[in-house]
Amino acid sequence: MELLDYLDPVELERPEEYFLQSEEILSKKIDVHTQSFELGNLSNYNIALVGIPEDRNSYNKGAALAPNKIRSELYKLISPELKTTIIDLGNIKAGNTYSDTYFALKDLVYMLLCENIIVVLLGGTQELTLPIFQAFENYQDKINLSAFDARIDSQKEALKSTSDSYLFELLLKKRKLFKFVHAGHQAYLTEKHSLELIQKLFHDAVRLGQIRNDLKMVEPILRDTDIVSFDIGCVRQSDAPGHYRPTPNGFYAEEACQIARYAGLGDMVRAFGVFEINSKLDVNNHTAALGAQMIWYFIDGVNCRTIETPSSEDSNFKTFIVSHNDLDFDMTFYKSMNTERWWLEIPNAQGKNAVVVPCAQDDYTTACSHEVPEIWWKNFQKLS
Repeated sequence: MELLDYLDPVELERPEEYFLQSEEILSKKIDVHTQSFELGNLSNYNIALVGIPEDRNSYNKGAALAPNKIRSELYKLISPELKTTIIDLGNIKAGNTYSDTYFALKDLVYMLLCENIIVVLLGGTQELTLPIFQAFENYQDKINLSAFDARIDSQKEALKSTSDSYLFELLLKKRKLFKFVHAGHQAYLTEKHSLELIQKLFHDAVRLGQIRNDLKMVEPILRDTDIVSFDIGCVRQSDAPGHYRPTPNGFYAEEACQIARYAGLGDMVRAFGVFEINSKLDVNNHTAALGAQMIWYFIDGVNCRTIETPSSEDSNFKTFIVSHNDLDFDMTFYKSMNTERWWLEIPNAQGKNAVVVPCAQDDYTTACSHEVPEIWWKNFQKLS
């Protein structure tokens, strides 16, 4: 099918005149698919915005209204200094059933991946992460996914994959998932079986308190992630009231924006989605405005990306080798002299090439204290 078969053009109410006066607003810096704008060669673009007005497989009725609300707030923002070309493709056409929408979304994301375009998704509900993941399965062999949510959506009693249970299917059935990180969960909202499932599969779950104690720990997590899925419900209610299950605790708005920027800076991130904003419950478009600002920060991060491949033979990297009495392997760390980012080499016990994964300087400090960093153990077990 053609790209246009899946898309409705952008149709928004004209914003207040105040927002049209500046030549620096984002809506004047990007191309927008409207009735009068004919889509040309997509290879000219680096980033594509896509709205997904879908909430039929969720209790969060009202999330389908969010894409245009987010878009309206995004267009009013002053543009970051763009080094990328951006197009707003409009909204996925709602199918006769939510399964039809999933199919269209999977096809569309796959088409954009083939054009080497980064996809920014305006949800909609978070189980839409599944068809996005399926598009990546058709495109590459190993996929890394990071999901931010106050809850771990893996209700095993569910009869179908909804926004409350989609992770259960993804973790158990999606064989191309190599690395999964769930971030921002709150202990009193988290079932024990969900954490046990993630740990059993050698994936990671990072609590809200851990991240808030050191927000910089998110950067290496997102550096080798392909898909970032963000449920706005992990932001506290006072900063994001437009959610059907808001909580008084959670990330602050500025922390959510910093996370989005880390995602943009991530070397491998090809899809970034903000989900679960309920426009029926929003106050003065407050939550939609936060979603728009997160997307702004993601775009700004993409503009500042520095793609690096650590190597002991590259003078831009410094190599640190740490021996450990209980290991048959040395631990090799790399530090970029340009960005000061760190990586850790993981040996493959099956005789294949070693894998280099992003890490934090704290992991090197841990190794120098004669302890084995957790990131080393988990990746070594996964490769073995």
